Amino acid sequence: YEEALQACPEGWRLPTDQEWRELAKQINSDSEAGAYETIPGIAADFMADVSFNSNKMWEYWPAVGDITDKAKFAAIPAGYANLGSKEDGRYPTASFFGSYEYSVFWTSDKVEDEEGMAYYRYFISDQPDLLIGKGDMKTFGASVRCIRK
Repeated sequence: YEEALQACPEGWRLPTDQEWRELAKQINSDSEAGAYETIPGIAADFMADVSFNSNKMWEYWPAVGDITDKAKFAAIPAGYANLGSKEDGRYPTASFFGSYEYSVFWTSDKVEDEEGMAYYRYFISDQPDLLIGKGDMKTFGASVRCIRK
């Protein structure tokens, strides 16, 4: 998570959950959700209809519908990582999960009353919604999208 915060170039930063909700509202005016809640029916508007090595990155699911990328966000299902370290702590290790199924992005919001946890927004291939989760800032790895300050 700390590396994700530093990944954005000067003048840019990770978006807050509020900014994710505002973007969803701009793309689909019917998108209503409170803080740290699922945003229903918006996933196809963020997903990129692309292929890699002749494989569709997002499989078609009726619940999601046709992928439009109306938001011009171009989310691809790169998955997420579970980070760890060797027993001596010197060499980081990582296990990657959810390629072709999940697209996960850190927010800049830390979880109140849960030290070491931060929120992320994510898409699942067969779900029409923009979901919210929380992950350990040291062991969970998510993608980064930066916005201008």
